[in-house]
Amino acid sequence: MKTIINGAPGVVDYGVQDLSTRPYGRAPEELPQHLPKYFIYAQKGPTTEELLVGNERLQMYGEETFTERSEYFNHQTLHSNGVNAEGNAAMYVRMIPVDAGPKPTLRVYLDVLPTQVDIYQRNSDGSIKTDVAGDPIITGQAAGHRVKFVVQHLDTHALAETFGAAGIVVGDQVDPATSVQSQRYPIFELEHSFIGKDGNLAGIRLWSINADNQSALPTKLMAREKVYPYMMAVIRKNAATGSAKMVESTFGEQQIMVSFKPEVVDPLTTSRLYFGERAIEDYQSLKDPRYAKQYGEFGRVKVYQENIDLLLAQFQAAEVPFLNDDSDFTADVEDKHLFNFVTGTTSQNVPYHSYIFTDSDDAVRFSQSTNVYAGGGSDGTMSHELHAQLVSEYMKRYANENDELNDIAYHVESHIYDTGFPLETKYDLISFISNRKDTFVVLSPSEYGERVLTAAEEYSVAAALQSRLSLHPESTYFGTPVFRALIQGCVGRIRASQIVNPVPLTYELGVKSARYMGAGNGIWKNGRNFDGFPGSLVEEQYDLSIRWTPDNVRNRNWDVGLNWVTRYDRTSYVFPAIKTVYGDDTSVLTSYLTACAIIQLNKIAHKAHRTFSGISGLTPAQFTKRVNDFVSEQVRGKFDDRFVIRPRAYFTSLDEVRNYSWTLPIDIWAAGMKTVMTTYVVARRIEDYAGE
Repeated sequence: MKTIINGAPGVVDYGVQDLSTRPYGRAPEELPQHLPKYFIYAQKGPTTEELLVGNERLQMYGEETFTERSEYFNHQTLHSNGVNAEGNAAMYVRMIPVDAGPKPTLRVYLDVLPTQVDIYQRNSDGSIKTDVAGDPIITGQAAGHRVKFVVQHLDTHALAETFGAAGIVVGDQVDPATSVQSQRYPIFELEHSFIGKDGNLAGIRLWSINADNQSALPTKLMAREKVYPYMMAVIRKNAATGSAKMVESTFGEQQIMVSFKPEVVDPLTTSRLYFGERAIEDYQSLKDPRYAKQYGEFGRVKVYQENIDLLLAQFQAAEVPFLNDDSDFTADVEDKHLFNFVTGTTSQNVPYHSYIFTDSDDAVRFSQSTNVYAGGGSDGTMSHELHAQLVSEYMKRYANENDELNDIAYHVESHIYDTGFPLETKYDLISFISNRKDTFVVLSPSEYGERVLTAAEEYSVAAALQSRLSLHPESTYFGTPVFRALIQGCVGRIRASQIVNPVPLTYELGVKSARYMGAGNGIWKNGRNFDGFPGSLVEEQYDLSIRWTPDNVRNRNWDVGLNWVTRYDRTSYVFPAIKTVYGDDTSVLTSYLTACAIIQLNKIAHKAHRTFSGISGLTPAQFTKRVNDFVSEQVRGKFDDRFVIRPRAYFTSLDEVRNYSWTLPIDIWAAGMKTVMTTYVVARRIEDYAGE
């Protein structure tokens, strides 16, 4: 930058100062308040927690996953479909059976036999001349190589552990004159992104660029980078028809240019071309949160570059005696990557003299129309029993304070639904509310696929669940018992479903919760509340198992937190109350909807901490005002005007001494549930009626 150093005439031009910009923050992530987590078997997909809704679920896990009566479908999937139909996003976790196979793979070897090869007479264009019988005319022999590509699938877990560590093995070609045996060199290998047999439908095509299949050869690339260019496509087979379709890259390309030389950059586009990068990175977008997550068919690649470099030097040296003006490379070893080892031809599609492909049952000839598929994947045994065990194992993580599931900024789920798990798994679901105060668990006495329970049996299971829940008091500081849980009795069939088994009424509650509290903008929908008629009508399920609950049974059920349904008229049923397991009937904490609001306030409180932690430039009064304003903005208009909510951030005397802490109570005023009515009739004489 120029500066003024004396009075010599001249102009110091500083350019443009831009004062039009405005500071802005990243748009906040909007989440539904009702955000359940589901544990599913899946056709494909990762094992990480994924936040999805609508078509995103199908893209991530495959349509078969959510199709009723498919091999992947279970009671958790059924519940998730009901919630998803209301446009409610949810967290999904794919459960992998213990006997599932490894991720599908394909490992490509080049079987190489140094030997004497036939030399053929050539036409003027370099093609091989044939006799009247159509056989090539042999003019002699020379030192060369007979080669074939062979594909291996790492179809056991032990083999899968060798990914990226393959060694050179003995091949099956033998020189009849010298008895020399071929060596099989690993060239590259690909591993599918996901476990499961679905990955066996994925594959690749790989071919060389030449004058016959591309109108304009990348001559500048070949001259500057000294590399032969190839094209590759990721393909996917249609399981029904067997036909293959190219998979588009993240930029919509059906085929991409690659090289088997590292650090190669296309001088025309400045794109990096190395197969070890492009085969994966061009087909997925996982790291940048600004873009939608997209998995490629393949998630891992290994290129055995040392083997390629070694072999190319040998192949180039053997072909040197046959070089002419049309050759792509010279005798300089720096040109070795200009040797086309994939299809064995020059850029003019002229076959090499010393590099001969061997045909055999296990040989693969790469070309623009050759499909090479991954293999070795399997789904394993997807039983309900194993599913329950896997869910139990997962849920126990919530009880570990050091587990990442307690990071509520990322693991944003709010509800876990018992959709019919065995009793031991129900107990483990309770771990969900053990450490996090922003969670709620909805339990059922029933087990999916088992016999329908009687009223007495439901009471017995509910009492056992209530006992386990009591081990997780809400606050030992304030002495508040557990309340972030609900037990819903009764089972019934689902309307508009092919599933004939009765399922717990937690399905009905889940759909109603999604309808009211599942909007992506985080706002409860006015007119969709279900604490009272007509919202309390049972609409999604029918053929209910327990249709009448006498008074003495109701009182017992109420004491153990077991909810039931009752007739509204001759054809319909309602939830007379949706009560949490909180035992004090005078408290507003018995209301399910109030509990849902409170868990959301806990999420907001944690968000307030993430927002204001580390600030040092404010006075105490300024700081508490900003915290209170932040919380007030977060709750404004979100709860269908059901509550009065007031944050009261302040500094206690201990906070003032510490100089680094603050306290944030959030007051919520809520109405209590009205559940008991006293009624009587007063009889009077008609002549005593004074009229209006």
